Amino acid sequence: MQNPQHAPTAPATMTEASRLLGSDEFTRARDQLLQVVEAASRGVAGVRGPRSDVLAQSYREALRQFQKDRGRDLFFPFMASGIGHGPWVELADGSVKYDMITGIGINFFGHTHPELMRAAIDASAADIYQGNLEPGVEVAELLRALLSRVDSGSRLRNGWITTCGTMANEIALKIIRQKKTPATRVIAFRDCFAGRSTAMQEITDNPKYREGQPLYGETAYIPFYMPKLGLQGSLDLTLCALEDHLQRYPGKFAALMLEIVQGEGGFNSAPREFYTRVFEVAKRAGLAIWADEIQTFGRTGELFAFQKFGLGDWVDVVTAAKMLHASAVLFTEEFNPKPGLVAGTFTGTSASLRVSKRVIELLDQGYYGADGRIERLSARFASNLERISGGSCRGLIGDWRNVGGMIAVQPLSGTLEEVKAVLMRLFDLGVVAFYCGHGPILIRMLPPLGAMNEGHVDEVCALLERAILDVAAARSSKGTGA
Repeated sequence: MQNPQHAPTAPATMTEASRLLGSDEFTRARDQLLQVVEAASRGVAGVRGPRSDVLAQSYREALRQFQKDRGRDLFFPFMASGIGHGPWVELADGSVKYDMITGIGINFFGHTHPELMRAAIDASAADIYQGNLEPGVEVAELLRALLSRVDSGSRLRNGWITTCGTMANEIALKIIRQKKTPATRVIAFRDCFAGRSTAMQEITDNPKYREGQPLYGETAYIPFYMPKLGLQGSLDLTLCALEDHLQRYPGKFAALMLEIVQGEGGFNSAPREFYTRVFEVAKRAGLAIWADEIQTFGRTGELFAFQKFGLGDWVDVVTAAKMLHASAVLFTEEFNPKPGLVAGTFTGTSASLRVSKRVIELLDQGYYGADGRIERLSARFASNLERISGGSCRGLIGDWRNVGGMIAVQPLSGTLEEVKAVLMRLFDLGVVAFYCGHGPILIRMLPPLGAMNEGHVDEVCALLERAILDVAAARSSKGTGA
């Protein structure tokens, strides 16, 4: 065994970490591990049931114990085994399902993606967790990757890497308030979602998410774009409410916060002119424009939704997370905070930071634009949903919408009870999805388009069609007493 004191010294132009990652020994070991994992993952391809009665029984017991320990049931009887393959995920009973919610938007490139696994293994040359006091090269490289890809017209020049979307939004609010002091209040759109911390749950427009929590009167709401009213009708309603808040509390508001495509609210979006007209009024009143892209990042056909909608020159602060595998807040030089305002122990794991950078690099490879992979597969979803809603499910689908890789469908009358029934039937058939919206409720899919092809889209839509028809038939039968 070699004495560590006499280990080979790296050349003067290399660090020990770079020498390790470039060594034949490390490369062979990493590639062998990847081959073993990839071979195992190929066994997770195609929908199937539990592997055995024994596994199914132990799975039910594990779920029961976990739900008892945490004090409430899971939404689905879902516990992953730890492996998947592309759009499929294996559960701990050996069953396999299409994962169309991907951890609420995290796994855009599917499960056990070889490039992301490679990046995670390379992180073994670094400490497990990195912090803000002693960052590693991964933090610097990720931040540069983000800032170098904003539009030339954008004024975003600085940023901060952190652990999760809520934390990124907390930082965004802090730096805006510091710049706009003594103004502290936020104007947000109805049905928005910002997170579940004490500050973010007040911005989030859902009373159920803040039951028993104090309210500080720091948020005012304005209507979002309403397709039924059209552009001018929506603007009349929204601008009237915005002007009323600004006149009622002059000098009190620091920011206009928005999701360019609302996530939890139902995948709602608006024409570009709606945003710019609202931004004009907000800017005249001295408000910062804060774009929450926690859910839209990388998913709408461009890296940021503000790029897709041509809003880069308006945005002062933007937050990103979910499929980034880390989180970030980017801001203009004007909003660069004073020392001491933003800090914290953790930046993220070295693996998540390396994977984040690789996600950005992979998205560069044919995913953007009208002819990019995201828009092509989004169009495939649209053609399927158009066919289903006008055919076998005529009258059973109230609405459907898609913005890039954000797909939402309203089954039946859109009540929570009915949507849950369809989701549970869909789960039994082999597809994991979730819901969004506040009325009507919609089935929400954030599919792993980085691991899907058109055949996968067709199969998922066929299973969705069957789930809706099955639930409709069961309700019809129950209603007739059959």
